[in-house]
Amino acid sequence: MLRLNDGIYPVSGKAKDCLYDLNRKRLWQIGKDTAGLIRRCITEPDARFSPAEQAAIKKLKDADILTEGKGGIPDITALRRKPVIRAAWIEVCTGCNLRCIHCYNGEQPQLQMPLQDFREVCETLSASGIQRVQLIGGEPFSHPDIIRMMQTAADAISSVEIFTNGTLLTDEHCAVMKAHRIRAALSVYSYRDDMHDAVTGIPGSHRKTEQAIAMLAAYGIPHRIAPIRMKGIAIGERGGKPYQLADADIVRTAGRGTLRLLDAQLLREKLITRETFRRPPDPEKIIAAVSGHSCFARKIYVAADLTVYPCVMERRILHGTLRGHTLDGILDPAVTGMNKDHVTGCKDCEYRYACSDCRPDSLSGDPAAKPYYCTYDEQRGVWLEPDAFIEALLQQQQ
Repeated sequence: MLRLNDGIYPVSGKAKDCLYDLNRKRLWQIGKDTAGLIRRCITEPDARFSPAEQAAIKKLKDADILTEGKGGIPDITALRRKPVIRAAWIEVCTGCNLRCIHCYNGEQPQLQMPLQDFREVCETLSASGIQRVQLIGGEPFSHPDIIRMMQTAADAISSVEIFTNGTLLTDEHCAVMKAHRIRAALSVYSYRDDMHDAVTGIPGSHRKTEQAIAMLAAYGIPHRIAPIRMKGIAIGERGGKPYQLADADIVRTAGRGTLRLLDAQLLREKLITRETFRRPPDPEKIIAAVSGHSCFARKIYVAADLTVYPCVMERRILHGTLRGHTLDGILDPAVTGMNKDHVTGCKDCEYRYACSDCRPDSLSGDPAAKPYYCTYDEQRGVWLEPDAFIEALLQQQQ
C-alpha cells in the first residue's frame, strides 16, 4: 500500500495539478493522469496497474513522492489558521500638500479625523491586541492636531510609525517623536531634484524632504526611505551610492497609479512567470496563503471617517465602521480569509497557494480578479510568452 510522503499535499487545478512538498520545499507540477494515478495508489490498494503505470509509480517512489504505508490523501486546507490582525494604518487626514502622479488616494474628499475619534480608534485597536500602527494621510503633518495624535498613539500602542513626505516636518514634531520613540518613513521618488519634483508636482519638494531626513538624523529618530519606481524616474544616487532597487516598490495601479506609469522593464519585474515557481517555496507563506490573503489576514486600514478597510489601497471592499462598534464586532471573516480560492482564475490554478499578489494592484473594478501581471493560463495549463504578454499590456496604455 502506498501513501504520499510526509509533508506533501496535492492541489488540484483546472488543467493540471501540483504537489506541494513542504518538507523539502519543492513544487511538483503534474498532469491529470499522474494525479489520478497517485489517487488510485492511495485509495485503491488492490488496484491493478499497467506496465506503463508501474513504471510511473516507480519514478514517483524514486522521487520520494510516494512511499510505502497507509494514509489518505492529505488536504492542504487542513493547515488553515485563523487570521489574526496584527497591525493597522490610521489615516489621520486625506489632504496633502503635494500632488503625486501615482497617489493611491486619488481624488478623495478632504477629511480630517477629529482628535476625539483618533483617541477612540487607538483605544479600540489597543483593546483588540494591535500594537503596531502607522499614521498616514494625505500628509499627516498637515493635521492641526498631529502633535497630540502622536502622543495619544504612543501612549496606547507600543510601536508607532508616521509615513510622511517630510516637507512639513518641524523641530517640534521631532521633539515629540524622539520623546515618544516614534519612527518615520519617508516617500522619496528620486535623489535628483528634478525627477522627484516631477512626481510630486511641487517644485522644491525634494529639497524639503532631504532637509527632513537630515533633521530626523540629527534628532536620532529611526527612519527609513520608501522609494517608488515608475517609468521615466531614476532613483539615482545618495551619498555617492546607488539606491538598492530591491528596497524599492514598483508603482501600483491604484488611485492615480495606472499602466501609463509602467514601462516594459518594470512590468517584466512584476510578472508572475514559470520562473516564479522554480524558487524553493516558503512553507510558512504557503500556510499563510491557505489561510487568507498576505495583507488582509494581518492588517487593517482605518480611514479618516472611521471606515475600516483591509488595506490602505483597497476601498472596493470593507469591514464596517468603528463608529459605535468594536473591531472584533466588524471584522468580516470573508475578507480576512480571502485566499486564492475566492479569486477568479486563481481558484482554478494549481499554484494558487504558492503565489502572492497585491489585490488593490488591479486593472479591474473587481477586487476578486486575477492579477493582471500573471502569465499563466490556468484554463489550459500553459505559460504565455512574457514579451508578447508585456506588449499586450503596454498597448492598453494607448
